[in-house]
Amino acid sequence: MPPSLAQSRRIVVFCGSPASASTVETLEALADRYPHWSVLVVQQVRRRPWTARTWRRRLARLVREPLGYPLELLGELAGRLSPTTRTVAGRVGLPGLSSLDRPHVQLLRVESLHDAATLQAVEQFDPWLGVCLGAPILREPLFSLPALGTINVHKSLLPDYRGMPPAFWELHDGAERTGVSVHWVSAGLDTGDLLGQADLPIPPYATVAGLAAQLDERACELLLDVLGRLDAGEVPRVAQGPARTPTRSRPPHRLRRRVERRLQRARRPGGSPVKRLVKWAVLAGYVHGWGRLRNLMHAVRGTAPVTVLLYHRVDDEHLDDVTVGVEQFGRQIALLKRHYDVLELGDWLAEPRRPRRRPAVVITFDDGYASAALAARLLRREGLAATFFISTRIVGTDEAFPHDRQKLGRAVRALSWEQVRQMQRWGFAIGNHTATHANLGRIDTGAALAEIQTAHADLRRRLGQTEAADWLAYPHGKPADITPAVREALAGLGVTCCLSAHGGLNGSAADRRDIRRQGVDWKYSLLALRAVLAGWQVRTPATVRPPAQAQTQADVA
Repeated sequence: MPPSLAQSRRIVVFCGSPASASTVETLEALADRYPHWSVLVVQQVRRRPWTARTWRRRLARLVREPLGYPLELLGELAGRLSPTTRTVAGRVGLPGLSSLDRPHVQLLRVESLHDAATLQAVEQFDPWLGVCLGAPILREPLFSLPALGTINVHKSLLPDYRGMPPAFWELHDGAERTGVSVHWVSAGLDTGDLLGQADLPIPPYATVAGLAAQLDERACELLLDVLGRLDAGEVPRVAQGPARTPTRSRPPHRLRRRVERRLQRARRPGGSPVKRLVKWAVLAGYVHGWGRLRNLMHAVRGTAPVTVLLYHRVDDEHLDDVTVGVEQFGRQIALLKRHYDVLELGDWLAEPRRPRRRPAVVITFDDGYASAALAARLLRREGLAATFFISTRIVGTDEAFPHDRQKLGRAVRALSWEQVRQMQRWGFAIGNHTATHANLGRIDTGAALAEIQTAHADLRRRLGQTEAADWLAYPHGKPADITPAVREALAGLGVTCCLSAHGGLNGSAADRRDIRRQGVDWKYSLLALRAVLAGWQVRTPATVRPPAQAQTQADVA
């Protein structure tokens, strides 16, 4: 029996404004997991943001940080004023709180969580449980109203690292592990009894934003697990021990920048500073010189090409030719959203000869690593579509991809089928990457066709009749990795397009049987990515750099 069908519950969720993406994702997951619960979301929205108290806080920060705080404000202002000229696909996107479109979820916006009207509204709702998701500090008259009490999701392993922000102080201190905790709300800050915890080893190349995104994902999973146990009648209360770290708050701007720069240096490609500077100058000249002229000529003619980007893993565990970092990926898709037309693969295939006056991008992923679920979450926050090509007999198992077994000597976790279905529900397309990631150029034709047919049947059986099941991205993607005989047989198998991975742009006359894609890995700075999108030809050798190994020479700045 699905969770919560036995009885209905009344849940009140407290949050602040603006509601973070993590808050919306968690609330959405809660509502979908427990469709028979009634959920009241109480959001504090300050209608008078510039109060005397706000001014006093800002002046106090200015006194403490006379250099860093003005720089932080200038950065925020530049982000708001930076122009956005792109278009994005419309079927993928994280809804706002007011547009969750769940009949059992109602939203109440209040000026204060603790005024008499709010307390009365919560009391009349008669909640069984309260859940705090990114809300201001709750006072006892409010958090004690639910019959069972109120729980909070905190993104650290309590009792250590009470306070905020998530991930920063662990990385500042050089901790080896972090995690998330769900605890009962009490009068002290993050001091209530624990209901559950989930730890997260800090990856060797973690950054603050990247680790925070992984904690968001882990926190949602833990909260759903705790709610299931509470619904089943378990009410765990484990007292917190003594904290080994002080309670902290938001770090000064200059300290935050210093930590971020230290973490970024660990990810920086090798080579002498002079060579890196020369590369940067060459790429900058190409992007802002030839790139702008090229875009202008295409705008006049309506012939802007489409670049299909290829990703594999998004994590901070590896630095190799199939991985980009979590924060790195977030910055890249934010760049794409701001400066390019981001298209769905299906929409582009439907109108390949449509005149285009701005550079366009299609985002794809290969293989089916578990980190693709995090990538999908980040893409959804930006409202960007992508197609994920998966190897259907490795997804949902503990099997290793052949290239991981060869290079790393171990398996890197693959997606589960439930994660794949969730990505599909979010609006992402799921395509064919063969059954076992076989090299179609190194096996006989019969075996190659069986790989494609098996994966196609798996996709149809597990995901239904979808257009993307007829799209093939063949493994490894070089010209020699698929034979002419296999390519000629694709139409007979119902394959409507075939994607390679050896670089290049796609014009209006692109061959659907050989759609070119450009791979992206950890060595790509934002400038290098823009150069590739402007036509820069890249040939990157396969390199793997384990954490203890010295940094390798990069081909792209």
